[in-house]
Amino acid sequence: MTEMDVACPICGDINRVDCGLSAAVCQSCGSAFAVPMMKTEQEPPKPEKDPNLPVFAVRSGVLESYNGSDPVVYVPDGVTAIGGQAFKECRFVHRVVLPEGVTEIQSAGNSMWGAFFGCVSLESVELPRSLLRIGSNAFNGCTSLAAINIPDNVNQIGAGAFSGCVQLNIVKLPKALRELSNDIFRGCVSLTEIKLNGNIKTIGSYAFADCTELRALTIPPGVKTIGAYAFSGCFGLTELLLPGTVISLGASAFSECRNLSVITVPASIETYENDGSGVRTFAGCSSLRTVNAGKMPPNFMDVYATTPWLDTYLMQKGLCRHCGGSFKGMFKKTCTMCGLQKDY
Repeated sequence: MTEMDVACPICGDINRVDCGLSAAVCQSCGSAFAVPMMKTEQEPPKPEKDPNLPVFAVRSGVLESYNGSDPVVYVPDGVTAIGGQAFKECRFVHRVVLPEGVTEIQSAGNSMWGAFFGCVSLESVELPRSLLRIGSNAFNGCTSLAAINIPDNVNQIGAGAFSGCVQLNIVKLPKALRELSNDIFRGCVSLTEIKLNGNIKTIGSYAFADCTELRALTIPPGVKTIGAYAFSGCFGLTELLLPGTVISLGASAFSECRNLSVITVPASIETYENDGSGVRTFAGCSSLRTVNAGKMPPNFMDVYATTPWLDTYLMQKGLCRHCGGSFKGMFKKTCTMCGLQKDY
């Protein structure tokens, strides 16, 4: 048995797994993740199939499993849904074409598994205009998928649908979509640009977390809520303009965006959420030096923790660099909150 180390796309912990598996469960957080193929010069071996099984197992319009061995798959007419494990362990499939009439790509196992989960050789999928819903983890771990054109009628995309698609660099989002679910593009390290439509109201937790190459981001007017860690670790971001419709920012929403230097934060924001370990909305943004804020929140020390902007702001206001408190004393000034001496 050959084993390899694989980082969980959700928590980042390293798991030792069997190379022959297509998917595994993280020992730390319990999340399912795809096991990438070891790089070889040969095509992955095609699994032996029971000759008595139909190539397409369809029940009541749902494609429950694909039992063929072709690298290019044309799903037959008459199918209306792709089952939650329809292409389970189909590591040899390169291209899939879905027919008009398919309205849903399902998930299974309490949404832990998606129809194409772990299809590590899948390079392209043609989705029909009839498609309305894409289930949770539908394409999670499709490490060869480079582009996806999602039809405009799709109004629901489940959590983690494209998480861990490390080659994905071109995405067209549908106009009907109003919410970006949790983890939807988490760990898509090749994604450089994303265009959000004006109908989106909510960006879920970890939606774009660890999209390290994401550089072009426009959050359109209409977005109201941005979840915890939504853009955490997006090293490519340098500027951020939040529209005046945003009323809530999740904990650590933009934390560790190391190259983010200029942000505009509207006065409309009512809530900077705390996840129990702190607010830390922009914590770790080590290049942040310009903040255009409509109003300064009472918990600004936590919102902008560990940023160079915070140091500069506190000194300009004559406040303690450690806690934001005021000083007392004429010659030897000490902070009224933490008791430390003024050090600038």
